[in-house]
Amino acid sequence: MPPSIHPIDLIRTLKSKHLTPAIVFLTSRRSCDNAVEAFTHRSPILPPKRQETIARLIEGWTETYPSIQSHPLRERVITYGVAAHHAGHLPSWKIVIEELMREGVLDAVFATTTLAAGVDFPARTVIITQSNVRKSQGFVDLTVGEVQQIAGRAGRRGKDQVGFAIITPSPYIDLIGLTKGLTGRPEPLKSQFEISYSMVLNLLKAYALDHIQTILDKSFAQFQLNVKAERLQTTMDDLEASLSGYTARPCTDWITQWHQFQQSVLTTTTRRRPHGASPSEVAARMPYLTPGRVVALSKRKVVVLRVYHTRGRNLPMVTAMRFDGTVAQYPISAIKKVIDATVELPSREPAPDGQPGGAHPKRQKLEPLASNIPEITLDLNPHLIDSLTPTMFQTLSEHFPCPTCPAQEQCGQEFAVAAESRIQLHEHLGVTEQLQTGLWRTFQKRMNILQSLGYLTNECRLTAVGEWARYIRISPSLLVTELIRTDALDDMSPDILAGVMASISFDDDRPAAFPRTSLELSSRISHVRQLAHSLEAYESPPLLRADVAALPERWVGVPTTTWAELCRSTSMAEGDMYRLLARNLEYLSQIRLLAATHPTLAAVAAEAIRIMRREVLEELP
Repeated sequence: MPPSIHPIDLIRTLKSKHLTPAIVFLTSRRSCDNAVEAFTHRSPILPPKRQETIARLIEGWTETYPSIQSHPLRERVITYGVAAHHAGHLPSWKIVIEELMREGVLDAVFATTTLAAGVDFPARTVIITQSNVRKSQGFVDLTVGEVQQIAGRAGRRGKDQVGFAIITPSPYIDLIGLTKGLTGRPEPLKSQFEISYSMVLNLLKAYALDHIQTILDKSFAQFQLNVKAERLQTTMDDLEASLSGYTARPCTDWITQWHQFQQSVLTTTTRRRPHGASPSEVAARMPYLTPGRVVALSKRKVVVLRVYHTRGRNLPMVTAMRFDGTVAQYPISAIKKVIDATVELPSREPAPDGQPGGAHPKRQKLEPLASNIPEITLDLNPHLIDSLTPTMFQTLSEHFPCPTCPAQEQCGQEFAVAAESRIQLHEHLGVTEQLQTGLWRTFQKRMNILQSLGYLTNECRLTAVGEWARYIRISPSLLVTELIRTDALDDMSPDILAGVMASISFDDDRPAAFPRTSLELSSRISHVRQLAHSLEAYESPPLLRADVAALPERWVGVPTTTWAELCRSTSMAEGDMYRLLARNLEYLSQIRLLAATHPTLAAVAAEAIRIMRREVLEELP
């Protein structure tokens, strides 16, 4: 979202208070570009001396970065002393803007939050215009670490005695969240260490298997897992202490004994019985369900007319009259309470043949019940002990001493809490074991997969395939090595190989318009998708965007194409195009290393690299 204060008014106010140079953090690339564009309409231009200084500094960087000579934003920076800085710009242009800020010749830079971390880019003042930021999953609140990184840009060492972090007013800003961000503790660091297939191959190449676990145990990632395990261990100690606090019982493991007894009781009481038998709770209600008895359901009270069993399933039912005179059928299990009151029933008339409810009383209003009718307490033991029939009691007693044990009442009262503690203890124990051996288990899993695919022997030694596959240190490495192993990359021209590797390497789903891909490139990428799908159980497939593959295909296939022409062929930002081709170069360089085992493929990759490294791609290593 743009700031509530217009960019020109904001910078004019900051200059009047001697708070420039400033970095204004905005939510999106477009907001940054629009803010700079606003200065071309009504902002006063810089004094000639300032313009000459900026132009001279930019000219000094032109020899190192020729692409900035014709950059479309160059004149605006010189004229107005403001610039935009975000991932959509070329790295060379961003470096120049950073250098101009360090020299103190710019009044302001409008930037996204990506500038806050990892760049030595201070200013006297930072302006926070947002409390959230757009990411791949949509707008999310800034974390404590992100807020402090933004605020940390304020104040130039050796130039400013104090730095200023200013929050501009906005109806959409969360001041409470920003306050917590400025004063709270940053989120804990989280290791990004991952065990890849190429890492497994290279570790097994350099070390013995029993030594690798020691190496993994010393990593920061395993240290963090051990910290989590220690916290769980504290919880486990508390659970064990609570379990040991129960009084001694005749059973060594009374929790397991009581659980098994309860399961046996439930199995016995719910097992299907011959005609006329009922579960214990229903059987306990039966003697009270005489005609005229008042009973309570979940939402109303009714008067019992008769008790019967359904055909087929033999379910115990009751015919009852509501207090509006209507008659309905209810299962006896639906009765919640039996009321200590009876009602004189109206006279009956014979019902027509075939009525399932038998004789129905006339529709006649009944007298209202008294407001306080005492309830009959049913003789039901809450622990399912006293409700057992003599036969069931005898059967269970043969296997469990619980019905005759003096501690059965205490066990019934304490079992629920004790069993829950036992379950949590076992769950925490399993999680703790997984955390303590997390990286090693992942390593073993990857190793077993490589053995099944033929990269490793049963003795965990590299096969001939594993020897060259360990040089592919990119993600997804398994997909690339399988493409090479199955000869799927053979007979490709440099431009087609560059396009295929671009579809694998590019992980940004930002939409854009691109030139049309050739039929051959589309067919090759379709084959890559099929192979990636077959490996999905072992490795997450990449995006495999066929549209972005058209850019490196054209850049390599038509060497006369200039960078400006390539930019005009797509709506993708220059910075995104640069990252696409730069990462493409990285992937191709991995294949170029296979000259000893795959000389033809390595030569094609080397030729693609040679053609790609021109203009902008020659400026940075």
